[in-house]
Amino acid sequence: MRAQRQSIARNVAERLFAAEAALDIAAARIAELNAALPLARLDARLSAAIGQDAFASSASALVLVAETRERIVATHANLKQASDDMGLTEVSYGDLLKVRGTISEPAGQHLRAV
Repeated sequence: MRAQRQSIARNVAERLFAAEAALDIAAARIAELNAALPLARLDARLSAAIGQDAFASSASALVLVAETRERIVATHANLKQASDDMGLTEVSYGDLLKVRGTISEPAGQHLRAV
């Protein structure tokens, strides 16, 4: 049963990481678009009014992706809690670098019964 739960957790984790990566790529591509739009206007020597709606809607899209990314980060934390609740705390399938909420091992204790 434990092996089955670990397999399921890895499967979910792979999809979570894929979603996180997709959002980061989307944010980067939209940011590139947002940078290109005003530069294109300047290069074409057009009025600032030209393309303003496109620039504003693209900027709004970046805000939406940032909000979505924030929700996926919360989902990541919620899934970590769920894995802890299921007794999968010893399984590592998450980030290599934890920014906050890291758990430190007691000094001198490297192995634990699971």
